[in-house]
Amino acid sequence: MECPVAAMPSIDAPNQPPAAAAAPAQSDQTELAETETDARQPLSDLLMTPPLIDGYVTNFAYDSAELGSQAIDDLKAIAAFLADNGDIALVIEGHCDERGSRDYNLALGARRAIAMRDVLTANGVDANRIKTVSYGKERPIIVGSTPEAWARNRRAVIRQQAR
Repeated sequence: MECPVAAMPSIDAPNQPPAAAAAPAQSDQTELAETETDARQPLSDLLMTPPLIDGYVTNFAYDSAELGSQAIDDLKAIAAFLADNGDIALVIEGHCDERGSRDYNLALGARRAIAMRDVLTANGVDANRIKTVSYGKERPIIVGSTPEAWARNRRAVIRQQAR
């Protein structure tokens, strides 16, 4: 992934030819490469700190509560972090897009939250530390009737709480 800012001319060097101003220094290229590598690492490879848990979001396919392999790996890493941090409790929120009835979406949101809880408990997190709640289609992250809005709204979110 290229950094769009790296191709912009420097405002500190207005007399340089555009090609010279646009070419980053070798150390800048190395720094960009290291940053890109870090950005591609899965959550399980990164240092787990509470801010990475609070607000963690995973999205779901239409009419599904099935977690993807990356979400399962992330949840395993979160479970490992929680094993060493017993003072943290979680609320997992299940959400849906606007399609479907209110009752159906409340049930689907509950299944999504429970799917995340089940991975955490299967990996050693005490179920008493986790609450689940479904908001169905009542709390969209994007309002609209577009495929993008629907995809973003089909999610489960982890909220961190003190025990």
